[in-house]
Amino acid sequence: MINTIHIGETDSTNDEAKRRLRAGEALLGYVITAGMQTSGRGRFGKSFWSPGGDSVYASFIIDLPENLAEQRITIYAAVAVCLALEKTTMYRPGIRGVNDLIVDKRKICGILAESVPGAVVLGIGVNINLDIDCFPEELREEAGSLNMEKETRARFFDALVEEVFRCMAIAENTDSPEAASLMDEYKARSALTEKPAEA
Repeated sequence: MINTIHIGETDSTNDEAKRRLRAGEALLGYVITAGMQTSGRGRFGKSFWSPGGDSVYASFIIDLPENLAEQRITIYAAVAVCLALEKTTMYRPGIRGVNDLIVDKRKICGILAESVPGAVVLGIGVNINLDIDCFPEELREEAGSLNMEKETRARFFDALVEEVFRCMAIAENTDSPEAASLMDEYKARSALTEKPAEA
């Protein structure tokens, strides 16, 4: 059974998950979600604009080996988001780098994996039903948003939780055929003309 804690507003679901993990209010296997983030962030400290709408802002608290590279975790998570979208919608996103998902050349999802003592906190933000004109001006050229009905959004979130935990279970053994298959899935969806990032 997946335990989900929903918060109306927080600074960052990753930071919220880490605070609750330290306080014993959330455990391995929990998912922390928020209606909006005031200080959402991505890799390298970049901000992730998170105004709400029907967007998904979720952080997964996962039991993974401490020596597993955050980049590889991010790659598997990107594949998980793609699979969840492909199961429940007509969208077929590409993966840019390791942590951005794009549709029609616009970023619709960002991913951030952070190692903490005894766990990995995996943050995923997906833009849904947002008006691009409401984005900060500097983001309007590259930001995108998915259109979803309420029922579709609910199905997508359920599929996302399922795929994230399935892919993270595979991540525990990076030498397995299943892990190799996930890397193939990543390479097939790579939206870059360059060689996909090695992990």
